[in-house]
Amino acid sequence: LKQPILSGCHTSVAPFFSRSVGFGRGACPMASWGNPLVAKLAVGEASQDDLCGFVVVCSWPMPEEVLAAYERFRSELTAALPDEAYVYPGTTLHCTVMTLRAFTAGPMDSELRESLRWLWEPVLASARAMEAWPVGTFTLRIGRPTLEGSAGIFRYEDVDGAITQMRDCLRSAIDVAGGRAAEGMDWSQAMPLSGTPEGQPAPQIPNIVHSTTLRWCGEPADRDTAKEAFDRVAETWVPMEIKVSRATAVFEDTPYMHISADGSHIWWDSEKSKS
Repeated sequence: LKQPILSGCHTSVAPFFSRSVGFGRGACPMASWGNPLVAKLAVGEASQDDLCGFVVVCSWPMPEEVLAAYERFRSELTAALPDEAYVYPGTTLHCTVMTLRAFTAGPMDSELRESLRWLWEPVLASARAMEAWPVGTFTLRIGRPTLEGSAGIFRYEDVDGAITQMRDCLRSAIDVAGGRAAEGMDWSQAMPLSGTPEGQPAPQIPNIVHSTTLRWCGEPADRDTAKEAFDRVAETWVPMEIKVSRATAVFEDTPYMHISADGSHIWWDSEKSKS
């Protein structure tokens, strides 16, 4: 999908807030919606490898029918919102099953990437081998999007409970490997895996199933007006069911999944690694 340049996006904005800000997980209601990383993404100035995350995702890339419906929605939303809004390209849409290392932890050189990959591959394989890991195709239902502070998101119905099952298996495998995942925004018990290089964060399991569709380059002049415009366009979205058959682990070397679905980013596939 072609990514438009949003000439109205501000490049001087408030300090960066984590990817969880804006939809009810520790967000400060008075924090600026503006995000300098988003401002760079919007004008094509985000540098690959300045930041890098490790994430397990599913439904990425999205099916063609979802991308076609989303492109229409995206065009309408971009036209309706102020210039400070950045509506993600369809190629970024995904569901995060788990974050192994948030990109906000900084860049990763090749040595660190290989070290973490070596550490995590047996943990993922162990989770995949569990009897509770979902087998075959499962269903997610994409609901109407909502603007929840600094982010616009699609919430998903985990129709078959498969995402919950994956997260349960991953949680168990992490415990066996000497770590403990943060749950949503609760980091009180979180611990990195045994053998994790010093200074690296603990993994995190989200408490929702969602895709982000929008963030902000800068603070909109009127938040209420922006939300009203978002809600009008959101009403046109027709909920869709999608079929998913695998999860993948990827290097997120450009923030918010502005990466290509290729071998340079995908380093584990649940269906290729199954025993």
